[in-house]
Amino acid sequence: MKKRVLLCSFFCIMLSGCQFVGTIYNAGHKITSLVLDDRSLKDDYTDTKINLAIRKNLAQRDIKYFLDIEITVFEGYVLLNGALPQTALIDEVNEIVWKTNGVQKVYNYIRLDTPPKITIVNEDAAISAKIRYELSITKGISSVNYKITMENGTIYLMGISENEEELKKVLAIIKNTVSVQKIVVLTRYKT
Repeated sequence: MKKRVLLCSFFCIMLSGCQFVGTIYNAGHKITSLVLDDRSLKDDYTDTKINLAIRKNLAQRDIKYFLDIEITVFEGYVLLNGALPQTALIDEVNEIVWKTNGVQKVYNYIRLDTPPKITIVNEDAAISAKIRYELSITKGISSVNYKITMENGTIYLMGISENEEELKKVLAIIKNTVSVQKIVVLTRYKT
């Protein structure tokens, strides 16, 4: 099992092109994905600091939050996805995240459900990596400006689009990817 997880992580890194993509697993659960973009190191540092603070706060409350929720931070905007079995737990996670210093906005897409099995998590990671690869080789797309997370058939797209034309190209690639059922666009245009 460990070899399979490591192989999947290595596969995701290799498919990522110019981006650094790392997926960290613990006891068969996905803990985090890191994607470095072409923003300043200070911006990346700030988002990483917020992400780590959220994870620490969640782990101190209940380690299950830490293991079953995926957190993506971009410009202080926090995307939460994953699954928890009770509405009260989802509300508690949301409250903990909002109390974290530096959080500007929270997109809470945590489903009321049981967390997916590691095989599903690995499949989602492989599909996300495939999309990142396609973006990296497509002319007219600055792929490093996007963070892509897939969970339960839904792609969550965060980042900065150069213009409407670039965003249309990105969405076309995602729409043409097998297993993608829905796209949630959480991007802005470059100013």
